[in-house]
Amino acid sequence: MATTSSSARILLVGDAAARPDGLERALARVGYQVREQATTDDEQLPATAPDLALITTPMVDDWLRQVLTTLGAGGWGGIPRLVVLGRPDPDGVVQALGLGAEDAMIAPVHLPELLARIEARLRRPASPSADRQALWRQELMFDILSELSSTLRAEAIIETLVRRMGLALELARCSFLLATPWERYGRVAAVLEQPSTRDLRVDLYRYPEIREALRTERTVFVPDLRQHSFYEELGPLWTELGVEPEVGSVAVIPVSLAERPAGVFLLRTGPDDPVLTEAQVQFAERLVAAASRLLNAEERRAGAARRQSGAHALDPLTGCGNLEALDRRLEEELRRARRYALTFSMVLLDVDQLRDWNQRFGAATGDRVMAELGGLLLGEVRTPDFVGRYGGDEFALVLPETDLAGARASIGRLRQRVVTHDFPDLPVEARPALAAGIVTYPHPSASDTRDLCTLAESALERGKAQVDGRIGTAESVAA
Repeated sequence: MATTSSSARILLVGDAAARPDGLERALARVGYQVREQATTDDEQLPATAPDLALITTPMVDDWLRQVLTTLGAGGWGGIPRLVVLGRPDPDGVVQALGLGAEDAMIAPVHLPELLARIEARLRRPASPSADRQALWRQELMFDILSELSSTLRAEAIIETLVRRMGLALELARCSFLLATPWERYGRVAAVLEQPSTRDLRVDLYRYPEIREALRTERTVFVPDLRQHSFYEELGPLWTELGVEPEVGSVAVIPVSLAERPAGVFLLRTGPDDPVLTEAQVQFAERLVAAASRLLNAEERRAGAARRQSGAHALDPLTGCGNLEALDRRLEEELRRARRYALTFSMVLLDVDQLRDWNQRFGAATGDRVMAELGGLLLGEVRTPDFVGRYGGDEFALVLPETDLAGARASIGRLRQRVVTHDFPDLPVEARPALAAGIVTYPHPSASDTRDLCTLAESALERGKAQVDGRIGTAESVAA
């Protein structure tokens, strides 16, 4: 009896450059479990034999001879071995078959024909035992984690996770969405079926299953969306839009970074596809948990590098960061906020009476007061916050994961600290007063760091013009 597509396991071996474009996606859409491997060294071969080996190489050579020999030895002797040659050499098919391949094709390859040949070659028992399935998934887990661990950038970790998860779970629809429980919109970071899709904004009001996973920080698994209460909310919307739902079952696995919800991993099947199983979802949860640890480690590494580089970019008078450090930190925080769909605030603080102090008590007094203020700010902010000197009488704060209300609260604490501090060089009536301007990202007018600075400067001018409160924002004229 032929092996069904939903259970067949394909070992993809060889040169990725020799593979036909879209091969991995085509295999996943059919439903094959795919494991990728560059070589066939004995220590790298999975303990459980796959149902078919698909070998891609530019040409027939000694490497192909060795691979065919290795895959035909021992307990693997019965698996079909199909060779795809990247160069259009008609003699290559004859040579590959002579070396032991059960089938061979040369470039250019017609993917439907290749898939048909694979299906025709699958003549193993219908479905492997549960123990063999469990062992295969365990090997896949190790293989995927090895690839993730070798990836340094957070974006690459996410993209690799989506690609390998889809292949491992026999799914053609996997994606990673950056989102938080307190934001209406999320952002697509990676999509298996459309790898070129980036930064697509998604209205979470249309996806109650995603909102529920973000709210509870627990996996939401719906084997049949049409039979779930979520459908009662989505049905009228689909009818209004005049579209047919393309989702049969769905699993939404939340992802946290720095102990805060940051996004979801989304698994979906079509209405005509096999439904997701508990085993698939549990495998995905374990893999996502491991990938989350890698992402958190990368974030900690980036933070340590940021702090180390900042130590060499200080304002000599106040001990706060200089303008170069501020620019760098703003750029990093902007990238981080976009990557993980986070909020942060930039605050400009103006010290009102610096010019008056210099005139009344001398420039040395003004310098000492500014140095004291710098120390107060550095001692009051949180560990992840940044304090820099923006100008002669201005400081800048960068407050990660802080919204407008949080930024106001921070300014209030700083003002209270200044009020209670004893400045030896100043009489009580000359105590420093702070005006402030706030811009919170995301902001519709902020696409880069220069926009943020411009918005913060305008907000500060509005704050300085007020009689009470003296906090201007980029969102309103009065605060």
